[in-house]
Amino acid sequence: MLINKDKENSVAVVRLIALWALGESGLGGMMHALKIPFTGFFVGGLAVILISLIAFYSDRKFYSVLQATLLVLMVKAGVSPHSPVPAYIAVAFQGLAGALLFSLIRNFKLAAIVFSFISLVESAIQKFLFTTLLFGKSIWEGLDIFVKSVLNDLHVPSDFSFSFYLVSTYVLVYAVWGLILGFFIGTLPLALHELKNLEIEAIDQKSSTVSGKKSLSRFFPLALLVVCLVAVFLLEGMMNKAVYVLIRSIAVTLLLYFIARPIIIFFLNRAGNTRKAELNKVLVLMPEIRSYVAPAYRLACENHKGFKRFQFFVLYLIAATINSVD
Repeated sequence: MLINKDKENSVAVVRLIALWALGESGLGGMMHALKIPFTGFFVGGLAVILISLIAFYSDRKFYSVLQATLLVLMVKAGVSPHSPVPAYIAVAFQGLAGALLFSLIRNFKLAAIVFSFISLVESAIQKFLFTTLLFGKSIWEGLDIFVKSVLNDLHVPSDFSFSFYLVSTYVLVYAVWGLILGFFIGTLPLALHELKNLEIEAIDQKSSTVSGKKSLSRFFPLALLVVCLVAVFLLEGMMNKAVYVLIRSIAVTLLLYFIARPIIIFFLNRAGNTRKAELNKVLVLMPEIRSYVAPAYRLACENHKGFKRFQFFVLYLIAATINSVD
């Protein structure tokens, strides 16, 4: 009996990893097509939910979550090679944070709340850090100057930093969502147990593969990168500020896209060579699990309204994922 239970849990972990990989490599697009609200929050929150459940069903929580993170990153690099560097950083951070917190905090509900809060706050902060890296502090200074001029025209006091309040409010929204999501995750194991016999009729969907065309020449972007970097470091203070910001943002974008991203993908591919069996399991499962997205959402729409529709969509999708074992 114990052996069967362990086998069920190990199968559930593999299928949850496949669902997480699916979410990172294209679930957002499917949700937009289905007109599902809260898509941004959902895709980010789904990763947090699935990492938590992978930890819940695993005996070796730290190892299992780290291995799942590596597999998801490899799938992301293979299926969505166009993904920006911050996307890889976000996944890696969530995986490492989940591995640490669920192995250190024994109480699942408490660990889920702490993990969800930290992950969502990091996700919000990362957006502003990347924007600052791309455009420099001048983007926030420019925003403050613009808002101040508008408020002065309206004779409204403007001796405050609008960008500071904007960033703080954005992070606060994500922090609150993280806490709500954490409490929701704490209820999932029992809810999924109650849905153990749920059957969802899958829709046949052929997995779409996007063939990426290689650039005719790699010389031009690399040459442009060198020119921009020289301009940024040697001509700072000697050119118009707007031109400087533009050249700086181009340089950072090219640096991330043509230098950092290929390095990340190279190491992920190297890691994938030693984990081909696990990676193939995940890739084989993804088309099947993808076929449960639309039926799960339809079932949630038929039986629930408002925010509960979103809540039960998640429940039905995860239940169908871990229960539908041939």
